[in-house]
Amino acid sequence: MISIDNRLDYLNVAVFELEGLSHARATPELDAWIDQQCELAIAEKSTAQWEARREAIRRLLRKGGYKPSGRSKPAQEYLARCLDESKFPRVHPAVDCLNAISVRFGVPISMLDRQEFVDRMQIRLGKPAERYVFNSAGQELELENLIVVCGGSSEEKPLGSPVKDSMAGKIDATVCAIVCILYAPSETISQNLLDQWASLLRQSIQRFATLP
Repeated sequence: MISIDNRLDYLNVAVFELEGLSHARATPELDAWIDQQCELAIAEKSTAQWEARREAIRRLLRKGGYKPSGRSKPAQEYLARCLDESKFPRVHPAVDCLNAISVRFGVPISMLDRQEFVDRMQIRLGKPAERYVFNSAGQELELENLIVVCGGSSEEKPLGSPVKDSMAGKIDATVCAIVCILYAPSETISQNLLDQWASLLRQSIQRFATLP
């Protein structure tokens, strides 16, 4: 069950779960698919539509009082910069699929360990002084006023966001089930369109990153 704070009536989300995650190496087929998505993303990124979507995502975060700048930019902007520098990250087949869809369509996406959620996922704004570690170096992301996905035994533990996901929620070699969350502003991206992108991501992970 998903619970969304009533104050986030300007937010659309698409959520899905997948089991049977594989941790095998990327295949040549996946490499070719990622390259194709990156080529499409480069073409999309040069359009006014992609730029308008980038601004809409930033407005989405600002509505809650968050400032999406510097290290706090939405995740897909980091990926777009990687494209510009020909350094698109390759991390894990499932994560690579997520990154490709995120940068192609210009929306942030979280991928989290399903076991970190009990019965309900809560999406709300971060509270004062809330933060979490987001990388192996121990760096922390300040969460106040940021849209956060929460789980844990109390359903109050922030695990992911449109900026960076927590180390506590990220997948590793022990994870067999995941949950993905796509974030979008309802004023510019319809629920139907967001669901289509979620379906494409789900299909790609099933194809390239799940056990046969």
